[in-house]
Amino acid sequence: MPLGWAVFRNYVEHAKEIGGDVADYPRFFLMPSSSHVESNSDGSNIIRLGDPSDHIDHEVELVIRLGDDLRPASMCIGCDTTNRTRQGLAKEKSWPWLEGKSFIGSAVLGTWTEWDPRPKKLMLSVNGETRQNESTELMVHSVDKLLDTLTDWYGISPGDYIWTGTPEGVGRMYPGDLIECGMANSEGVVVSKLIANCEI
Repeated sequence: MPLGWAVFRNYVEHAKEIGGDVADYPRFFLMPSSSHVESNSDGSNIIRLGDPSDHIDHEVELVIRLGDDLRPASMCIGCDTTNRTRQGLAKEKSWPWLEGKSFIGSAVLGTWTEWDPRPKKLMLSVNGETRQNESTELMVHSVDKLLDTLTDWYGISPGDYIWTGTPEGVGRMYPGDLIECGMANSEGVVVSKLIANCEI
């Protein structure tokens, strides 16, 4: 089964907004297959928030799927969901972050399209209000650097997903929220979309 490899703090302003530093080289956490939720062909999906008392943030990202040659074959917009309540407790106790970052349904995918190495615009809105809207040009570590590090340190497999980090603007989601995400190519054409309702 494919794995998800998610880099963290790959945008400077996002690192600042969560009170962290940018890493000197790409650092990753794993997302198991159970984390990933594929969308329908029209981009519709569901974001499961779980315990309503937990603080769950949205994080829009460029997601890459690897081909047989271990190079990018396709891409989509994705919404990585982070349980800040569980993550915060893990940080406090020096526990692993698995509960906060890699729970069932935490990696919500949009529609897939052919890989394009040129810069993309990533957008996310909550109930029609824009929260995130940045270019992948602002990534600290490029896709090639991510793949080099994964290959040298861990080993990757065909079909694996690479989550490339989120720009600034992450925020909490609540039951009933409508999350709309889009990825536009360098010509401004939306090539991947995600429309998800937040549910318990």
